[in-house]
Order: sequence, then structure tokens, then C-alpha cells
Amino acid sequence: MVIERDPNIVDSSMSRKIVEDGITFDVQIYKIEGTNEWSLDVVTQDGTSVVWDELFADDEVAFEEAVNTIRSEGALAFQNGGGNVIPFKSND
Repeated sequence: MVIERDPNIVDSSMSRKIVEDGITFDVQIYKIEGTNEWSLDVVTQDGTSVVWDELFADDEVAFEEAVNTIRSEGALAFQNGGGNVIPFKSND
């Protein structure tokens, strides 16, 4: 029997918290060990996670994309999810 292990996740040194217009964003950049493309996830103060569909060839480019998007969308609109957040349905 072969036991498959979960892949190792590599966190980028570009991952960090940033503050824009007084709102804190946790910019998370990571990849699966052995791959070359980076994923981008921005978590807002209220716990909303915004994940980019596209992958980035460079972690610095991913960080720049996060900052530029937060600034262009407006920090408050971005924090509130804008029109792109689909809430999870609760089974309660």
C-alpha cells in the first residue's frame, strides 16, 4: 500500500501584512514545493479570503498585484469583498 503525503507548501518571503487606508490586509503568497508558480491570497481584517485564479511566475509580481488591486479597488471596498465575494451557505 502506497501512502500519499500532502504536498509541502512554500511560503514566500514577500508574504506580509500591509495597511492601506487604515485597513490591515494579510497578503499570503505561496506555492507547492517543486513548482514554479505562486498563488496569491489576500485575507481582510474581517476574515474574508480573496484568492486569485491566476498563478504568478514571480512572488514579487504577485505582491505587486495584491497592492495594486487593493489601491485600485479601494481598501474599504476590497475589505468588504466588493462584488466578487460569494458567501458560503450555512446548513444551520
